[in-house]
Amino acid sequence: MPEEIDALLPQIREQRAFDRAGRRFIHGSIHGVAIVVVFSRWGKVAAASTATELIVAHGVDRLVFSGVAGSLREDVMVGDVVVATSLSQHDLDASPFFPPRVIPLLGVDTVPTDMELSSGLARAAEEFMKEDADREWRMLTKKPLRAGRVHRGDITSGDQVVSSAEARIAVAARAPTALCVEMEGAAAGQVCFEHGVPFACVRTISDSADEGLEQSVGPFLSGLAAAYTAGIVGRWLRKL
Repeated sequence: MPEEIDALLPQIREQRAFDRAGRRFIHGSIHGVAIVVVFSRWGKVAAASTATELIVAHGVDRLVFSGVAGSLREDVMVGDVVVATSLSQHDLDASPFFPPRVIPLLGVDTVPTDMELSSGLARAAEEFMKEDADREWRMLTKKPLRAGRVHRGDITSGDQVVSSAEARIAVAARAPTALCVEMEGAAAGQVCFEHGVPFACVRTISDSADEGLEQSVGPFLSGLAAAYTAGIVGRWLRKL
């Protein structure tokens, strides 16, 4: 979300902005690491377009996607973090020519993330949860954060906001190994897979992908998503 980009901006040194395709690509460095930061916009096409632009026009050699997601499991709770091991598209179905979720011509139904990038992000997320998450939660919700967890596992993407129990159950049935659902990660991951660029995806659980979505997402729109992204990504960059 744009709020996540805004939270990272104060950490970026020597900023240079480039506007193209309705997006602002901000070059600079954090903790001495050269970076490009951009808001992908919502949906798989927007994410794929942004990832391609980053690789082809801006020369990035690794890509990290962050944002919020809806839980698909009872043990993955609001306030938790999921670092993807692989990503699928729950709404991709080219049958009868290919099985559901299999990417035509690639022959895979999931794209893997880079182990080194993902492990670094998971460690950064663990530190954030231990040191800062409860304070950020109390500031924005006036309530304590129950013991938040960092999960490693599959994430699934699709071009829909999942906002009912019926829809959540249907997504979980199509992507039975997925821990959470969002709208962009698998598309950006596929672009990186095809270009041979290391990719990682980290998601904060903002809701349970059901009828309570709007109420649950509110605090994340008001600052929690930004705090999680800045806290996790900032820590990860500091360790590089």
